[in-house]
Amino acid sequence: MGLFTVLVVVVIILAIVGMGWKTFSLGVINGFDRAVDVGAPLVKDLTQQATEYIEDPSLIEKNVHN
Repeated sequence: MGLFTVLVVVVIILAIVGMGWKTFSLGVINGFDRAVDVGAPLVKDLTQQATEYIEDPSLIEKNVHN
């Protein structure tokens, strides 16, 4: 496990150095957005529920007592 972690960190550092920090971070953010957009309906549903709970915290109490 330790060796694998070291290899992953080295690869990430080399990718950042090779592409530049802005390009690397933009790629990670775009990849995450694509994964969420194409992801399973469960991910979309959970994201929507979390957004609704943040906008109206009283929904949590309504759903807990159902």
